[in-house]
Amino acid sequence: MSEELIKCWDNERQSVSMVPVSRVKQIYDARNPLFLNKKQKERFSAIFPLCPDHLITLIQFNVLRGLIFNREIISGVLVTPAQCADEVVHVLPSPTESGKLPPSLMPTPTQQTVLHGDWIDLFPYPELRDRLIRFPGTYDEDDMWADCIGGLFDGFPADEIERRGIIAWSPPWDITGWEFSEGFLRKYERLLRGVPGLVEATNRWRRVRGEEPFVYDD
Repeated sequence: MSEELIKCWDNERQSVSMVPVSRVKQIYDARNPLFLNKKQKERFSAIFPLCPDHLITLIQFNVLRGLIFNREIISGVLVTPAQCADEVVHVLPSPTESGKLPPSLMPTPTQQTVLHGDWIDLFPYPELRDRLIRFPGTYDEDDMWADCIGGLFDGFPADEIERRGIIAWSPPWDITGWEFSEGFLRKYERLLRGVPGLVEATNRWRRVRGEEPFVYDD
């Protein structure tokens, strides 16, 4: 009996190829990163579509793309270069043309006066950005990075899927388009509880799927 074939995008040939299902499963081991280290050589050139085991990685890719897009939006107010080898710690200057920035990405007084990692500026929640700056010892930056987009680079254990992180459903500067997983909401409760619009946006998308709204315990 011949093995089932599925269509995949062959990056090397820039065309669609028919690939055996077993080979796709070899390509997409959920424990391995989607973005390989530059020193590693790719074993296969057919890279799309992702199999169901990599749905969470595809979600993380969408979040990464959204954060990069937000970086482009605020680039006009940045005084640091777009590409840096290490994390940039800075304060943001006041925008000279505030009308060009969505309100959700406008620098807060805290961002303009307190040194902080530039990655914080990319989240479209002003109150969350302020909390990340004010309370650096209450969370692990590496953990948060891994929960948001770490599976793209480091891989992840299959049993951790439920706690990994964020989905960007709409333009990334739009607060109402961000959904946080229940595991993420509970893990970072000190930072997230009470952030205006955050849980409301999550519950909007949960209702669309017919799920119960998320509620923090009293």
